[in-house]
Amino acid sequence: MQIKLALATALLMSFWGRSAAAQEHHATEQLHGTLQQTDTVQIRSAKDLFTKGEVKGHVRNYFMATFNHGSLSDNYANAIGAEIAYKTASLHGFRFGFAGLFTYNLFSSNLGERDFIAEKHPKLEMELFDIEDPHNKADLDRLDELYLEYNSTKLRAKVGRFSFTSPLMNPQDTRMKPYSFQGIKVQVPLQDKGLFTMAWFDHFSPRSTVEWFKADETIGIFSPGVDEWGNPSAYAHHTQTKGVAVSGLQLNPDKRLKAEAWNYWIENVSNNSYGRAIIEVSPLVKAGVEGLYQFQIGNGGNPESTQVYFPDQKQWLAGGMLAYEPNNLHLSLNYLHIDGDGRFLFPREWGREQFFATISRGRMEGMGKSDLLVAKARKKWAGNFSSEVALAKSWLPAPDDYKSNKYGAMSYWGWVADLNYAPSKPLLDGLSFRLLYIGRASPDMDIPLKDMYYNTNFHNINFVTQLTF
Repeated sequence: MQIKLALATALLMSFWGRSAAAQEHHATEQLHGTLQQTDTVQIRSAKDLFTKGEVKGHVRNYFMATFNHGSLSDNYANAIGAEIAYKTASLHGFRFGFAGLFTYNLFSSNLGERDFIAEKHPKLEMELFDIEDPHNKADLDRLDELYLEYNSTKLRAKVGRFSFTSPLMNPQDTRMKPYSFQGIKVQVPLQDKGLFTMAWFDHFSPRSTVEWFKADETIGIFSPGVDEWGNPSAYAHHTQTKGVAVSGLQLNPDKRLKAEAWNYWIENVSNNSYGRAIIEVSPLVKAGVEGLYQFQIGNGGNPESTQVYFPDQKQWLAGGMLAYEPNNLHLSLNYLHIDGDGRFLFPREWGREQFFATISRGRMEGMGKSDLLVAKARKKWAGNFSSEVALAKSWLPAPDDYKSNKYGAMSYWGWVADLNYAPSKPLLDGLSFRLLYIGRASPDMDIPLKDMYYNTNFHNINFVTQLTF
C-alpha cells in the first residue's frame, strides 16, 4: 500500500508545475456550494487532459494533549501527514480524480497501554492514527478518493470513492483522516434556488482507520457501548445491511429563508428523517428549528435481540436556535431535546451529527431523554483571525439507565475555545494555525474515578498547523 501511494504521489507531483493553485480538498462538498466550472480548458489530446488538470492537498501537523482527572493517566500525541489529490481537466463535463493520504506518529505517550484504573486506551489521541491498532505508528496511508464525476449546469454526478457532506454523514476533516464513502451520488440544481441530492453508499473508510469496509462491517468499529440491558453490545460484525440510500433537498427560495430535508434509509436497519429551517427574522436576527425521526427497518440489523443494532423503537429529537448577527459577529443560543422509546442511534463510523447545539467532542448519538443547551459566540477579526467560544450544559440520563444511555455518559458542563489564524502575507499564503481547547466537568455528580476517563472532568488541547495548496 505504501509503495502504491508513493507512486501515486510521484505522479501527482509531476503535474505540479502545470497545475492551478488549489482550495481546501473538501470545499466542493459544502451544503450550499456553487456549481463547479464546466469545460474551460481547451483539450487537444489525451496528454492535455492530464497535464492541464489540478493538484491540490495539504500538509498537516497535529499536536494533542489530554489532562484527565486525578490519578488517571494524561496523554499526548503529535501526528504529521499529508493529503495529495489530482483531478484531470474537464472533457465535456467529465473529470477523473483520485487522492491519497498518509500519517505518521511523530511522537506520543504509549497509546497501546491501557490506563491502569479505567482499563481503557487513550481515546482522543488514538483517533489521530488507527483505532484498530494502537501500536501502528507508520503504516497509516489510505487511498482516500478514486472517482469519475460529471458536472453541468443541470446535473452533477459522481461514482467511486469520494467525500460526501450532509447533516448525519460527512467527512469531518478535522483530524488526520476524514470519513470517506464509496458509492454513487447524483445532484440536480434547482435554478439557483436549491439542490436535490440522491446517493447510495455501500463501502466506508471511517475516520481514524486505514482500511475500506463493507457497510455492515463498519458498524461497530468504534466503541459499541452497551445494549438496553447493560450488557456489552454484540452487534459488531453481526449487523446485516447492504448500505444506505440518502436523499436530500436544500432550498434557498429567498435571502430570508434556508431549509433542508434529508432521509437516510439504512437497508435492514433503520430509516432516519431530518429537517431544518433558518429564517431571517430581521436584518440582524435569525431563528432556526430542526427535527429528526427514526424507526426500525427490517430486523434492525440482526434477528437476534442480543445482536441487533437498532432495536424496535421510535426515536425523535427537536432543536432550536436563536442568533444575533451584527457585522462579523455571531451570538446564538442553541437547544436540543432527545426523546422517544430508546436512544438516538446512527453509525458513528459514517460521520458526526451536525445539529444547532453540536460542539467539538460533544456527540449526542447514543442518548435518549436528554437535553443540551449551548451558547455560542463567533467573531471574524481583522487580519484573517477568527474565534469561537461555546458554553454547554447537558442533562443526561443516569449512566446506569442503559435504555437511554448507550455509552455511560454523564451530565456535564462543557466549554470550547477555537482560534483560527491564516497569515495574510503573500509569502505565507496557504499556511493556517488552529488552537482548540475543550473542557468538561460534572461538579454535582458522585462519579467513580474510572468512569471519568475521557468522559468528564478533563481538559483537551489541540494545536494544528496546516499548509494548504
